[in-house]
Amino acid sequence: MSVKITITGDLGSGKSTVCGELRKKYGLQIFSTGTIQRKIAAEMGMSTFDLNKHSESNPEIDELIDGELIKLSDFQDDIAIDSRMAWHFVNNTFNVFLTTDETIAAQRVMSDLRGPTEEYTDVQHAKELLKARKASENLRYNQKYGVNCCDLSNYDLIVDTTDISPECVADVIMEQYDKRDTNRTDPIFLISPLCLYPTQNIRATSMDTIDKYVSMISDGENINPVDIIFANGFFFIYDGHHRISAYFRSKKALVSCIMLAQNQEKVAGGMSAGQYANREFNLSKAHDWEELNTFRYLTYPSEVV
Repeated sequence: MSVKITITGDLGSGKSTVCGELRKKYGLQIFSTGTIQRKIAAEMGMSTFDLNKHSESNPEIDELIDGELIKLSDFQDDIAIDSRMAWHFVNNTFNVFLTTDETIAAQRVMSDLRGPTEEYTDVQHAKELLKARKASENLRYNQKYGVNCCDLSNYDLIVDTTDISPECVADVIMEQYDKRDTNRTDPIFLISPLCLYPTQNIRATSMDTIDKYVSMISDGENINPVDIIFANGFFFIYDGHHRISAYFRSKKALVSCIMLAQNQEKVAGGMSAGQYANREFNLSKAHDWEELNTFRYLTYPSEVV
């Protein structure tokens, strides 16, 4: 059976670059709807954001792209598909979602000049336009197909690209593809410790426990995944603060996690994930966590409900 991997995720997460690495290192053919969208936008004299807005009332744009995606179910060669909706349209695929810190995403799109269809004045402007474009795309896909592209349970693998190279991301994807369990229903999360936010006061932290986990990591022992919740685009630690601190000290770029709930899903005491994050996270805890683990967040959650 041929390899079929779909790649989607946050804007600026490096999807196209990672697909390039999958082609170069693993010989996968690449199909990209982003290229098609930018070509259509340029031909119509629009930005990609304006094209997305235009597509909300002009379904023929999506239909052009959808038709090409559906054909790929019968494609016989090994392929990676850089597409927002390939996970929905193409059969028998391993579905990957790439996430990244929003500040890093903005910096990446500003340095990745794609012509007049994507112009940004500064990082903050890029962040605002990326959020608006994401909201526009998600609205259109939800209205047209009845699916939520931001629902992380739609995917088999979620990889955080904040602090690793595109080549490493490609290696992670292929490693997880080779180890995939077709009977597994919950996604695998590999998240940067730089993008995991605390919900615990550091006074509850035991250095002896952290040191124990550091030794286990050094000895190659298996450590249970960290329990996380996802709310308004941010990952919060639900259980596993000691393990995260050990990963920081061990210079590990990715942490294996299990998502307990996201956004409005219930997590504890009848609270939603968003409500729990809003109650348990604050900037004081974040700054104490930074001091404990000697790093600085690039982005702080401002609203999680």
